[in-house]
Amino acid sequence: MPRHYSKLYRELRAVEPGDYHRIIRMYEEQEQAIGRLDVEEHFELTVHYVDALFETGAYREHQLMVDLVIHASIRHDIRYMPGRQEKVFEQQLFRKAASAFRIGEYATAEHVLRELIRMHPEEPVYARFLRTTLFRQQQPTLQFGRAACIFCLLLTALVVTINLLVVQNFYPAYGPLMSWVCIDIFLVGMLALAGAYGLAYYRCRREATQFRAAQANKRRADSL
Repeated sequence: MPRHYSKLYRELRAVEPGDYHRIIRMYEEQEQAIGRLDVEEHFELTVHYVDALFETGAYREHQLMVDLVIHASIRHDIRYMPGRQEKVFEQQLFRKAASAFRIGEYATAEHVLRELIRMHPEEPVYARFLRTTLFRQQQPTLQFGRAACIFCLLLTALVVTINLLVVQNFYPAYGPLMSWVCIDIFLVGMLALAGAYGLAYYRCRREATQFRAAQANKRRADSL
């Protein structure tokens, strides 16, 4: 028997899918009435609203609402949305990680991505995103590299100034040596910057790869 849809549901679903601002406005205007709809209609409209928040860059609002969708999908065992192939639970989890990443909540993004990898260690995009998130949390290492580079650049400028004003005028024989000192200090700064970024990248890649491999091995062991 064909399903009967409420008038409110039909009105909101008639909105152009890409008109995110209108979807948000209509949902918020009718939020109380939407809450009185049956489970499926309420869930579908809320998913479209949460997706619209994400697409318009309202990431903090998205973080507040996406958990409701995730919990509702579990509580009511709703796995798919009409017209979509991906599982709604996993899609919303991934978007939760993405919006948390955009607003700098890297610990939240990391936690969600690790859960996604536990569910699907064969999915490479989760591991790549985890690596990027871990990299953003390597601020002490990156700041040390940048600070060392800036210090070396300033020291290079000081040595160049001394070379031009003092050495070249009073001790010209030491001019070539001072030039090499400038080059060496500059190279040390560049190496410190490159080394810090390289070390941070290596740590993140190793951690993400090892975690993904561990989850894949655990999945294989459980299947035996």
